[in-house]
Amino acid sequence: MVAGLALSAVFLAAFGLQQRGRDEPILDPGIFVQRPMIGIAILLCAVSIGYWAILVYLPLFFAAAFDWSSEVAGLALLTATLPMLFLPPLGGRLVDRLGWRLHFALALAILAAGNATIAIALISDGSAPPLIPTFCGIAAIGVGVALAHPQLSGAAVSLVPPDLAGLASAVTVVMRQAGFAVGIAILGAMLHIQESAISYVWLFSAAAVASTVGLVAALALLPARAAASKK
Repeated sequence: MVAGLALSAVFLAAFGLQQRGRDEPILDPGIFVQRPMIGIAILLCAVSIGYWAILVYLPLFFAAAFDWSSEVAGLALLTATLPMLFLPPLGGRLVDRLGWRLHFALALAILAAGNATIAIALISDGSAPPLIPTFCGIAAIGVGVALAHPQLSGAAVSLVPPDLAGLASAVTVVMRQAGFAVGIAILGAMLHIQESAISYVWLFSAAAVASTVGLVAALALLPARAAASKK
């Protein structure tokens, strides 16, 4: 895994140098020099690890922690997925009221708290974690991602110069997929015993850390208001 990541970094650096030498680059690495885009890239990875990668392992977690069948686990997943159907309009209103910085900080704080709550529930009783705290944590990660994820593309387009808007939109797609793939690999490497509930504490702890990194990135790198990037 380490060798693969190192090789990927080498290829990425080579691609960046090659693109910098072109008059019309396919992907201008200079876009990542801008503070808002660095922040958006970190947020995309944080959301991918803190929610989307975790979503892959939740059915396995339900089976290990509660001995649920795949049918019951599928219904339980609605706790994490239903907020994505109802909360995105609220996220848009919060952006207008709070601005990009505070909105994403709030969303990532909820995401981090949700993952941390599940990890703490596992530590308290790894063999059979308390059901209510566990599902409060799962609901929280659903709420956090529902507030953050739909707004990320809009933020990427709004926080860069107009001539880079199309490129910024494409970058969000790439970063989402990359964060998802890397997140699944990282969390999977931490899962030592699939059938042991306590093993999943490392997954949720890593997801909480990734979400906290996203929170810090939002506070440090994004402008306070959406209009700030257009001045």
